[in-house]
Amino acid sequence: MKIAIVTGASSGMGREFVRILDKNEQLDEIWGVGRAKENIDALAAELKTPFRAFEVDITAGGMEQIVAAVKEASPDVKWLVNAAGFGKFGRYDEIPVAESMNMVRLNCECLVGLTESILPFMHEGAHIAEFSSVAAFQPTPYQNVYAATKAFVYSYARALNVELKPRKISCTAVCPYWTESAFFDRAGQTERKVVTKMVALYKPYDVSLHAYKDILKGRDISIHGFKARTQVRAVKVFPVRFVMRTWVKQQKFDKRYR
Repeated sequence: MKIAIVTGASSGMGREFVRILDKNEQLDEIWGVGRAKENIDALAAELKTPFRAFEVDITAGGMEQIVAAVKEASPDVKWLVNAAGFGKFGRYDEIPVAESMNMVRLNCECLVGLTESILPFMHEGAHIAEFSSVAAFQPTPYQNVYAATKAFVYSYARALNVELKPRKISCTAVCPYWTESAFFDRAGQTERKVVTKMVALYKPYDVSLHAYKDILKGRDISIHGFKARTQVRAVKVFPVRFVMRTWVKQQKFDKRYR
């Protein structure tokens, strides 16, 4: 049985990736992981590929449930898309320690746990998409933990891609820029906007489709959008302190946090 496993499937780029796989891949099943039952059920209803829903919290026993289901079914996993993740915006003392630790658990620990538990069920020609972020390329004050987790994912995915070459399995670090999604609700943008200036805001479908095409081309990094790629190039040229100061001034953090 050939399947795809997509986390974060109830919204945003994860949901769009499910739709893209449904349209373009010949799969026996798609397994979608997400916490929003209504969204997952609505997505399942529109697909032509049989859909198995896991309405679980990956950080609270959900990862273990998914791994157990994989071991029981012993499928041929053609795609693993780790799109689940969240961020919190604000100064370090505005974000509860438990939330910061949960961010690390979901964005890093569970991503690694799922990837390495499912890899034994992946074979030649299979693909892994690890969702990182453009934030991975520089330290980012006032979203410091989030940016650090995405730097971890970026480094992990690219290194894993090299290790998997003998097995002819690809691993791609998908690095979205600002994207229209429910991310901002959990990040804390609704009560008091922390990030006030976005150079660009992309559509989740466009980001996921670009990533899908990059993966099929064998690329180990996917960055959608001219402005996103320009920023990544720029932060590689300028000193890190200058980049951080520019970010702080751009968002007026220097005036709001004194």
